[in-house]
Amino acid sequence: MFGDLTQSLLDLLFPPRCVACGTAGAVLCAACLAQTRTPEPPLCERCGRALVSGERGQCPMCQAGHGPAALALIRAAAIHEGPVRDAVLALKYRGQRRLALPLGGMLAGAVTRLDLRPDVIVPVPLHASRKRQRGYNQAELLAQRCASQMRLPCEPGLLVRQRATTPQVGLSGAERRTNVAGAFAVASPAHATARLGGKRVLLLDDVTTTGSTLDAAAAALVPFAPAALLGLAVTRPDLADDARDAILATPTAQARRGSRP
Repeated sequence: MFGDLTQSLLDLLFPPRCVACGTAGAVLCAACLAQTRTPEPPLCERCGRALVSGERGQCPMCQAGHGPAALALIRAAAIHEGPVRDAVLALKYRGQRRLALPLGGMLAGAVTRLDLRPDVIVPVPLHASRKRQRGYNQAELLAQRCASQMRLPCEPGLLVRQRATTPQVGLSGAERRTNVAGAFAVASPAHATARLGGKRVLLLDDVTTTGSTLDAAAAALVPFAPAALLGLAVTRPDLADDARDAILATPTAQARRGSRP
């Protein structure tokens, strides 16, 4: 509450401008927020990847065994495009921490809309070196805002990234899974047991593409007997990107790629 009041006073002295269109009054204005598209069915029941019209159930990635292993499902609040994409990138790379407020609100809205019913929220951690470089963990800011709006407990220190990983951008699905495998651990097993046992745990991140990072983080929590592990991100790619990745996961496509000289 104190933090929100302080921010309101600062906004009066230094009016914010929309990160997408430059309009004064908000870091992400109502007009730009209205352009946000949410992932619409049909979606893969497991990873949330967009399905081609008429398809049902699981996507080719999940059918081929490349979907989430620890997470019961992965979902996103919005498609990674337009103003919301600008906002996510500005939060992540340009130090605009105030964007965690509207984006965290979007996550809270998605939790309700998707009926996820979490008991506790856990952000995906950054490696200590990356957090020192950036000055903050954007997933932690998003999780704290989402949890505050929903009046749920948030556990930002529960998970640690014990191994620095290379950025996932540009990696294939298999490379992404290998890159983050074993990268996460709990900071205190006793605390994890007390906070997670029998609970519906929601892991939060800013962007998900294949779900590899969210699933690797969830894998570290499996031994502590949560009732369910769920993944949610602010954004994920659109249908065209999803469809391309799904096609590449099919056995036929993999065989063709493997036969190339």
